[in-house]
Amino acid sequence: MTELVLEPYAAKQSWRIPGEDLAWDRFLCEYLEAIARRCAACHPYLIGHIKALALFPDRSYLQVSVVSPTIPATMKGQPQAGIRELTIQLNVLVYGLKLAQIQSLTLEAAHDLAKRWEGEVVEIYSSQAEPSHPSEHQHNFEGENR
Repeated sequence: MTELVLEPYAAKQSWRIPGEDLAWDRFLCEYLEAIARRCAACHPYLIGHIKALALFPDRSYLQVSVVSPTIPATMKGQPQAGIRELTIQLNVLVYGLKLAQIQSLTLEAAHDLAKRWEGEVVEIYSSQAEPSHPSEHQHNFEGENR
């Protein structure tokens, strides 16, 4: 049995992707799924939730979330058409990984995706809560990661 500590990671990111209309919903799903896969490569881990929220000028929104590296991302809302720049609020709750490790994994995934789409991503800010004490969020971990 291993106690997994939670060090929540939150960031605000600005994305700019030139060219044709981008399907931001699929793009953000791909991004969060990549973060989940990178977290899964670290042991031990337990994904609580990985979520991105984008608010658009026309008052629409897009929320994308992932709870497992093996389950596709889910979405709520719909992105505004014709947007080439997007700011998201990113929240990553993964038990077992240190904050610096989560930030590194997140930024690596972001930069890889931005490079592939010939765009850019800038982390405007990141903040953190104090790491939770194991007795506050105790999880038993035995055997294989899920």
